Amino acid sequence: MVTAPAKLEELQSLLRKQGLGSVLPKPAIEGEPPLPTGLPELDELLGGGLPRGEVTECLGDLSSGCTTVVLSALAQATMNDELTAYIDATDSLDPASAAKAGVKLDRVLWVRCAGDVHKEQSFRRERGLRCKEARVDKAWKAANLIASARGFGLIVIDLHGLPPHRLREWQRYPWTRLRRTVAESPTTILTLASEHVTASVAARTLALERRQVHWKGRPGVSLLLGGVSIQATLRHQRRRPGGKGEASCSFEAVR
Repeated sequence: MVTAPAKLEELQSLLRKQGLGSVLPKPAIEGEPPLPTGLPELDELLGGGLPRGEVTECLGDLSSGCTTVVLSALAQATMNDELTAYIDATDSLDPASAAKAGVKLDRVLWVRCAGDVHKEQSFRRERGLRCKEARVDKAWKAANLIASARGFGLIVIDLHGLPPHRLREWQRYPWTRLRRTVAESPTTILTLASEHVTASVAARTLALERRQVHWKGRPGVSLLLGGVSIQATLRHQRRRPGGKGEASCSFEAVR
């Protein structure tokens, strides 16, 4: 009698012979520590940082703390001499702020999907939102191309400001292919958006919310922004121990 494990091995072998090996589940990367975000409270919530070979989704509106998390993670990766990529769908990255946060810009591939701003302004007047919609496809193509190139420790896909209805269409795209491309590699993908876009692919879904703004100086005389308190909620985590529900933490985004 053929045992169950033997049958399983035969099935896996048959799938590989037919060129369908990519559908087989891949084991987790052994001995590859996660990429720290550089924010201790957030790293503890995430179990050490951003998982390698996986997609992590960061959700939040503008001024919710997403930029703080991204720049801190980029700084951690580049200070460790890892190559990184920032797919900038709406021209949001400020190199000066990134450098101030400790990011080594010579280790960052900055992909700007906006193109010629003056041409886009003219195009927007003529065709409405079509220019922004085109950026969705540009960002998707760039993400797949860079992930396929290998060699990147962190790939950031910044989708803030893009039309929500087009981002929802991404859930019908093969997100699983993008995840399989980086599986069993040291690459971690971090997506930024105001709402959920990665279907069931993300290993972790993190939601950020601004809770309190701190000011420095004297009211009525001179006030400067001192920092912002951010609440981070881990809404989803694949293979969460014990099946626990949502977990949260708070951290400071210091100006």
